[in-house]
Amino acid sequence: MFSIDDFAKLQFLQGRWKGTNPDGKEFTEEYQRPEPGVLQSHRRDGAQTAEATAGARITLEDGEIFSRWGEQTWRAAEIHPDGATFTPVNAPSTFIWRLVDDATLEATQRWNADGREQEHTVRLTRV
Repeated sequence: MFSIDDFAKLQFLQGRWKGTNPDGKEFTEEYQRPEPGVLQSHRRDGAQTAEATAGARITLEDGEIFSRWGEQTWRAAEIHPDGATFTPVNAPSTFIWRLVDDATLEATQRWNADGREQEHTVRLTRV
């Protein structure tokens, strides 16, 4: 069970981040906390794209924290002041955020493909 104080630990995500997709294309993600139990992200492909192309909504609901991106949903397994782990509810992978320092965030996805554990990490820098 998570509390609103646990949810507040996700504040390390707040702000604007820049990263590079596995295909080499840049993107930005911006995280805002419009209310105490909600964190909203907006993703923009490319450095100059004005319209958000996707986004996630992270919410505290009855003691659980969920992240929803499109039709996919993850549940928080761990929340720390400098990181979080989300496991799939109806999604293909686990994802982990780790704050390296005030200007660097790592987002790691882990999944199983053909019986082999796969992993990919994207490094984001604060804009």
